[in-house]
Amino acid sequence: MSNRPKFLADAMLGNIARKLRLLGFDCKYFATIKDDQLLSIAKNENRILITRDHEISNICKKQDIVTIDLLGMDEMSQIVEICKKISVNKCKINMTNVRCTLCNGIIQSIEKEKIIDRIPIKVVQSMQQFWICDFCNKIYWEGTHIRNLQKFIDEVNERL
Repeated sequence: MSNRPKFLADAMLGNIARKLRLLGFDCKYFATIKDDQLLSIAKNENRILITRDHEISNICKKQDIVTIDLLGMDEMSQIVEICKKISVNKCKINMTNVRCTLCNGIIQSIEKEKIIDRIPIKVVQSMQQFWICDFCNKIYWEGTHIRNLQKFIDEVNERL
């Protein structure tokens, strides 16, 4: 997975960052960040900057920072654009590769017994597999949210 591209989404693309994380991509995102900080992170960490801001994109080109200039207005079109730019022809949510949607941390499998007091009783009764972020400790399971996102990804795949 280390040969996969790393991304940095600009401040207007938080939902795109979260979806890329669900697809297993390392994608940093800051809700508030100055342009010079954004450019510095992209350059210093060798990240592809994802933006809709043409001014930032032009600055990136002058500084040899790789960018993906999104043209699509909706998230579906934007994810399709990104996948095409990096030559991904099929997307999938695979819980062994998912990154934390909150902090971009790596998630690890965890035994239900270790987190049973932190999850709703209905989830305890219906789910067997759980994952936890190694940085912020957010707990994940394959519930309806993941199934709904998989429908989104299925539609992305139809467009690729």
